[in-house]
Amino acid sequence: MDYCVPVNAPEEVSVLVAAGAGELYCGYQDAQWVERYGDHDSASRRQGKANLSTLDELERTVAEARLADVPLFLALNVRYTEPQIDRLLALCDDFAEMGGAGIIASDLGLLWRLRDNSRLKRTLSLLSVAQNAPTLAAFAELGVSRVAFPRFVGPDEAKTLLSSVPGMQGEFMAFFDKCPLVDGYCRHRHGVGYADRQVADGADDAPPLFTFDTVYRTHACLGSSCDYLDPYPCAACTLERFEAAGAKYAKLGGRGRPLNERLRALHFLREAEGLLDDVARKKLYAQTFGTECACYYEGAMQNRYAIQPVAEPSCTHERLFCGSQTDFDSYSQALEDLCRGMLPSDVQRVTLLVPPLSDEGFATLRSSLSVLYERCPEGMHLCVNDLGTLIALSKDVDERGLNLDITFGTLLARLDDPDEVAHFLSADENPSRAIWDTEGNPRMLTYREPPAALAEHWRHPSLCEPSSREALRALVGHDIAFEF
Repeated sequence: MDYCVPVNAPEEVSVLVAAGAGELYCGYQDAQWVERYGDHDSASRRQGKANLSTLDELERTVAEARLADVPLFLALNVRYTEPQIDRLLALCDDFAEMGGAGIIASDLGLLWRLRDNSRLKRTLSLLSVAQNAPTLAAFAELGVSRVAFPRFVGPDEAKTLLSSVPGMQGEFMAFFDKCPLVDGYCRHRHGVGYADRQVADGADDAPPLFTFDTVYRTHACLGSSCDYLDPYPCAACTLERFEAAGAKYAKLGGRGRPLNERLRALHFLREAEGLLDDVARKKLYAQTFGTECACYYEGAMQNRYAIQPVAEPSCTHERLFCGSQTDFDSYSQALEDLCRGMLPSDVQRVTLLVPPLSDEGFATLRSSLSVLYERCPEGMHLCVNDLGTLIALSKDVDERGLNLDITFGTLLARLDDPDEVAHFLSADENPSRAIWDTEGNPRMLTYREPPAALAEHWRHPSLCEPSSREALRALVGHDIAFEF
């Protein structure tokens, strides 16, 4: 089992490798990026100290990794606008020249632009939510050689998916950062939570701390609770099954966490591997972390459809929307009704909203295409939300000559939550607030309007960017429309 561990500074490399890290990964966010896009999670899925901040620091980290004979991957794992891709391509060239091993990516446009660059290996980020065989096959065409499975994929499903694309390697989350939502479809930002200052002295005299969201206290997916989830979710009891399934890379989250926490998790996993049974592993967990085991998989498996709801389009007299982009049960019922011909007689246009599908769900929809065509001979739209379904169904419909239009929806387009964006752009919704900063100093958290380029990033669905559209055209054979 190779442990993939985050590194936050060059001097951490030798320590992490000595503790058993077989591979390292890091983020990067320099001053130029911050000036243009703010200290936001738009470079990767983490802010601030979770990223290296200069090319010199990145080069020294690469050099230390090469000296220790371990590969170093760079996390470029979110979605991007075209100008951002241009900047990141230059960064990838620099990283490759330094001797970096590869990147962790999810953006279709970035992978398309890198398709002819063989110097860097490409791992598909779990933010791509590769949960069916057609999706894996599509990304393999773009040079992806390893997939980081989403958190709801267990060993058995991982084995099935890997067998569908020969040569594809598998990676899974083994520790830290278990999210309540499927984070590849999460449209919230990951800000920095500050504790409210309870005393009156000091903050007014200190330089203000600027942000475009002064009211942030915790991840929006946690609602009003400021308590994070299980701090140490663990896959120690599932390591052997994943390895037997062909997923031989165990990933530790925690970019930005203190070094001692990452080391403790790594030491624990390596020691747990040598134990004979799960009882002993759970005992070791309790001794190490002072609490009962918090499991990543097994009975605590993440729900495949733990997806933040999106605003569904409204029906009109002429146009019917049915199903859901996020609710599988609503979609399944709508598909059944359509196949039974249960349609209002005066509806001229029907759009079936389809959430991201597993292989089983994809097979069911695919087998229903002819029936849907017969029930709606004047045409039907299928608005889908995972890449594999989009590509495979589009090709299938073309080959069979069915009058069914395939479009893509909000989740697949990677569209930010408009209500949250409106909040970020409103000074009235962001009053100054007295807080303790991350160093324990009293400060005034004060609103500053987001950079224009960052606002542009929020407003533009990444799948609608030129490079992504070009990639889709190549994978499908023609243009694909965005439904909303």
